[in-house]
Amino acid sequence: MAKAIIARRKGDEYQARFFWLKLLELRTSDYVESVTLESDQVSFVDDVVVSYCKPIMEKQTRKRVVCDLFQCKYHMTQDSVFNHENLIDPDFINCKSSMLQRLYDAYVSLSKELSPDTFRLYIFSNWHWDHQDVVAEYLHEEMLRPTFYEKGPRSKRGMIRSKWAQHLSVSPEELRSFLETIRFSLGKNLIDLTREIELRLKLAGLQPIDLTVTNIVYDDLAWKLFGQGHNSFDRSSLDQMIQEEQLIAPPSTDHSEISIQSFAQFARRPHDLQATHLDLCGLFDGRFPKDNSYWKKKIPEQISAFMLNEDLSNLSQPIHIFFDCHLSIAFFAGHLISPKHRIQIIPTQKEGSNYALWEPNKSDINDDLWHLEIVGEIDRELILGISVTHQIQTDLQPYLEAENLNDLPQVLVSPTGGAGPRAICDGDHAWQLGYQLAKRLSEILPHACHAIHLFFAGPVALGYILGHTLRHITSQIQLYEHDFEGQRSGQRYYPSLRIPYQS
Repeated sequence: MAKAIIARRKGDEYQARFFWLKLLELRTSDYVESVTLESDQVSFVDDVVVSYCKPIMEKQTRKRVVCDLFQCKYHMTQDSVFNHENLIDPDFINCKSSMLQRLYDAYVSLSKELSPDTFRLYIFSNWHWDHQDVVAEYLHEEMLRPTFYEKGPRSKRGMIRSKWAQHLSVSPEELRSFLETIRFSLGKNLIDLTREIELRLKLAGLQPIDLTVTNIVYDDLAWKLFGQGHNSFDRSSLDQMIQEEQLIAPPSTDHSEISIQSFAQFARRPHDLQATHLDLCGLFDGRFPKDNSYWKKKIPEQISAFMLNEDLSNLSQPIHIFFDCHLSIAFFAGHLISPKHRIQIIPTQKEGSNYALWEPNKSDINDDLWHLEIVGEIDRELILGISVTHQIQTDLQPYLEAENLNDLPQVLVSPTGGAGPRAICDGDHAWQLGYQLAKRLSEILPHACHAIHLFFAGPVALGYILGHTLRHITSQIQLYEHDFEGQRSGQRYYPSLRIPYQS
């Protein structure tokens, strides 16, 4: 009896902790509309339901998802695993129906209201999938690969498909449509969830988990709220609840926070924690301006008014700036700030659900941080290509040819260790990169050079740093944005801000 009680309590903690992980996204994401604990929308996958303000795109399938439904399965031991047999064994979940059957029943019920392409059914558990099971070969990014449906009924995977279809009394085509909605998020234990919540609480500006005591207040609070009939939250009701429960962490007195936002984010610092913020989203449709002319005047005017506002000097220094915006905007913000403004701004760089401060360094500058390749003879105008997170030449060269810019000389630079997601170690390294690039360019650019076309692939905080360190390199800089998904034209680059802008 005692073991059963403990197991049930641990299961409740697991569900509550996962609920909070999703609930905090209401405060730190622009996409989540509501989060519900123990939903009555559908049976089985009802532990946590997340609805989105507008459809989000699943990258691997390009599905437009409007809601995710989760069933949490916590186990005290690791004495079993998921495999294709367990999914159709009712004893696996101590129920009259198998897990696969219950998932299918939920699928049928939801399909009466929603297209199967718009929802996902999640199994979230601390157990893993048996690596020796045939299905394991076809599990990737939480779902079954399309290759699972290849080959005939006599193949190993074909026999599993037949077994599942017979179990559900459905056709092969119906089985595939159903399975394409299922996701397995496995191997996450209570400690994993705690670590993720700690990061999300920090981002959200809420009271951290007290590591000096046994109890985690968020676990108990979830079920107390549920008992009071408060099991579903949108952004407004969440803000009211965290105020009533006094969950907001005390504001810092040793610094201030500001932010610039130009598109929706899955993880961002809440605006109510900031002294001020600039919201440019109204000028954009996704990542593109509603009118291309906005890059010429409206956008730079608003950034200038924000960054050069005298009120910033009255804030507690230093000022931490959060960038939820285009690289060009961060670069321009950095360009605007000079020592005469008497403010100390420290850019922050997003790292998953956390932010790192990239403080200016005061150490000596390393002379071997950049690899430079010069193509052609530099004169009055040039192309500057900066590859940090990835090489830009593949998309750059076709654009230059299409826009008749390929005859201009080029300076192509990348960190000496190579471009990649870990090309920058920390903030000190980032500032050294900024200072040294300015030094190297000043050595190779002739006095006659007055215009740079700048293409950049790198962290947004480095964009701010380069905007600051390259302020006096040339009299004109034309910035460009990258069209990641090729949504607007055949070319992946398009012109954005120009420095100086048309005032």
